Order: sequence, then structure tokens, then C-alpha cells
Amino acid sequence: MLSGLLDAREALRASLEDLDDRRLSRSLLSGLFMFASFPRDGSYLGNSEIARRLGMNSSTAHRYLATLVEVGLVERDPRTRRYRLAR
Repeated sequence: MLSGLLDAREALRASLEDLDDRRLSRSLLSGLFMFASFPRDGSYLGNSEIARRLGMNSSTAHRYLATLVEVGLVERDPRTRRYRLAR
């Protein structure tokens, strides 16, 4: 599973519906998929684009992004309000 998260395209192919094991945290999986969806080249993504890629609503994506920013895994450009992996 974790090796799949290293490649965002592979991680995004697996839908949360396919991961119906009740022992798994769906919210943690969503956050991991979000983190894995960022390009490794440092380019920025907008909230709507991330939400669309992951099939979640924009407000949920925003909460997840705010959490990733707060813990230092993702950074937000205050001018464009877009996100990228923290450097």
C-alpha cells in the first residue's frame, strides 16, 4: 500500500470504495492520497483541482490542505492560494 502512495498515479487509481476494510481509517487514507497527488516537480495545484482529482468536495479538500500546511508537509503560496509539497 505505501509503495503505491509513492506514485500518485497508482494511488489515485485505487478508490476509497475499494478499500472497505473496517480496520482502515478512511480519512487518513484520503489525506495520504491527497499528499500523494502532488507533483514531485514542485509545481502548484489549486484546491479545486485537488478536490476534483480525488473526487471530494472543495470544503473537505480545503480542511485536509489546511492540516497538511499546518504540519509543514505542504505549503501555500499566499499570492496565488495554490499548494505544493513543502521544500
